[in-house]
Amino acid sequence: MLYGYKYRFLKEITAMSAKKCIILFLAVMLVLPCFTALAEGFDPLPMNNLSFGAKPKNENYLSNTEYQDESISVKIYEGRFADTDYACAHVKISHPSQLRTIPAAVYQSPKAAFVARASEANFKGRFVANKVNAVVALNGDFYTKTKVVQVVLRQGKQVRNISEGKSDLLVIDMNGNFSYLPLCSKEDYQAYYEENQQNMYQVFCFGPALVENGVSRIDESYLNKDIGSQNNTQRSAIAQIAPLEYLLITCNGPQTKNNKGMTIYEFAALCEKLGKELNEDGCELAYNLDGGNSSTLVFKKKDAKTGKLSYVKYNCPEIERFLGDVIYFATLVK
Repeated sequence: MLYGYKYRFLKEITAMSAKKCIILFLAVMLVLPCFTALAEGFDPLPMNNLSFGAKPKNENYLSNTEYQDESISVKIYEGRFADTDYACAHVKISHPSQLRTIPAAVYQSPKAAFVARASEANFKGRFVANKVNAVVALNGDFYTKTKVVQVVLRQGKQVRNISEGKSDLLVIDMNGNFSYLPLCSKEDYQAYYEENQQNMYQVFCFGPALVENGVSRIDESYLNKDIGSQNNTQRSAIAQIAPLEYLLITCNGPQTKNNKGMTIYEFAALCEKLGKELNEDGCELAYNLDGGNSSTLVFKKKDAKTGKLSYVKYNCPEIERFLGDVIYFATLVK
């Protein structure tokens, strides 16, 4: 499978001589139809509502760490950094509509109040992933916490802008590309929204932006009390490393045996490291999401005794809480 191939081709071709470019171009044109045919015939998902994708087929879960079909591939990596275990999902998709969100609260409600307290128990990551037919899922920014999450846009729908200019905002556009607005004020965001709203797909407000152009933006003295930047804890991030290619990154906290947890400085260093291991240029942008016990990476695993596949919390499975919202990736294969 080959995702984002045309983009990488254009990037690499500029560094070659004209003669070599012509030869390479002709060679690629001969084989490219074989790759693009893999994603042809699949309709994109609606990008302006909360509809779900098709249920992923169990046979496409190749192992407890890998899923692959004609429209999406996911590979789970685990490791250890700063005396702490981490889990990371490397995701490639064929259309930006496969990157989706689902909120626990009333959709498009500025107050974002929960529908009912009883619903909270069912909004744990595993149950949400099952409900929306996710291939893989990650916690979002918990947008019901209006004190911290002051700007919200989901699936192209503006929900809230009460920004005080204390947070970096992550903007995902209709092509699935990431950018960020540093310490964005209410007025700055409103101006940006008025100019770009037709191309805005998701906006998250938690932050900060951790990595930009392959390099960590966070120094060891970085202080942000709202996110406990100096605390050793569980953390979550989403990163883009190429067109339609992403990383979902989580780390354990001190509640898990033999784990220290990470400060935001250490977590940014981890994001930088993982990006460079999977892409020569590293992460184009990595962005910090809600952490602590909300840190949740969900994927399917096969039960060793029954052989049944089911959604599990991949990181810190012994710690699970309800979530404010979830980011997930869906298949286009019906």
